[in-house]
Amino acid sequence: MQAKRWTRMFTAMFALAAISTAAHADDVVTLKMAHQWPDDPNDYVVQTGKKFAQQVEQKSGGKIHINIFPAESLVKSLNTHTALKNGSADLAIYPYIYSAGAIPQMNLILLPGLWKTPEDVFKFRTSAPWKELEAKIEAYGFKTLCWIQISGGMASKSKPINVPADLPQQKVRGAGKMMEAALQSAGASTVSMASSETYSAMQLGLLDGLWTSSGTFGSYRLYEVAKYYNSPEDYSIYYTIEPIAISMKTWNKLTPEQQKIMTDVGRSLEQSAFEGAKADDRRVARLFASHNAKIHKMTLDEWNQWQTLFQKVSFIKFRAEVPDGGRLLDQSTAFYK
Repeated sequence: MQAKRWTRMFTAMFALAAISTAAHADDVVTLKMAHQWPDDPNDYVVQTGKKFAQQVEQKSGGKIHINIFPAESLVKSLNTHTALKNGSADLAIYPYIYSAGAIPQMNLILLPGLWKTPEDVFKFRTSAPWKELEAKIEAYGFKTLCWIQISGGMASKSKPINVPADLPQQKVRGAGKMMEAALQSAGASTVSMASSETYSAMQLGLLDGLWTSSGTFGSYRLYEVAKYYNSPEDYSIYYTIEPIAISMKTWNKLTPEQQKIMTDVGRSLEQSAFEGAKADDRRVARLFASHNAKIHKMTLDEWNQWQTLFQKVSFIKFRAEVPDGGRLLDQSTAFYK
């Protein structure tokens, strides 16, 4: 009988120890963050994601650990919103325009001519239209933790493209369907292709010019094949955003304290990410200059010429094709008046 008592006692003790160990292990939350870019120390977007992970772990006392999966190693970029929705990715640094198929109103953030300067874009995160978009993405399945923005420039090979009058007979890659429609109306032919294909296309003369982000120009070394660069340092006809987002499934599993840590860290990094975006514009312009490309910075008059084109084509297309697009666009333009 005594032996049986000791056996039961030791069994109970081991069970309690196992429960205690499991509880301790459960104290550490390990999350997966996805993004599409190489692990480049010069990329302010990638570095913002790393800072976010480091600071969350630090402020949580090591209780929240984030593993980062770069270069589409966890999920393909175009499928990221689905992965966030179903929880197969906990976090992502994600160009929100990729979710426009599921959330048509997200076409607003790539609408050319909506924003004039980097400061306009940064200010937009406080606007009523943005809060409305945030409500839509949260209802879909993910939530914004940190605003990150990018500027878009224009590189060309055969001639500089600085105003709409430079477009006729040019083969160009635009930034999204709203821009492509306007470029076509001004006499250009548009080509849709992945960023990874643009270097060889321009090198072979299949592409005269393209619009893309400053970072993409740098990552894909397009300064080696372009002769002209319209830098977005002062003004640009398009910008977009690629925030740090969290799956609502993951968010709802966190405690209020853990949620606060994630939110506080994300907000604390927004200003430095904004400064990083502007620094990246300058860095990429220097890369083009170092390869003897002719650098041009868009003027306000040139921006106004482009916006006139986009108002006639892209804005009308947005109003017609996006549910409730007219009201969203009116609110967005009124925000800057």
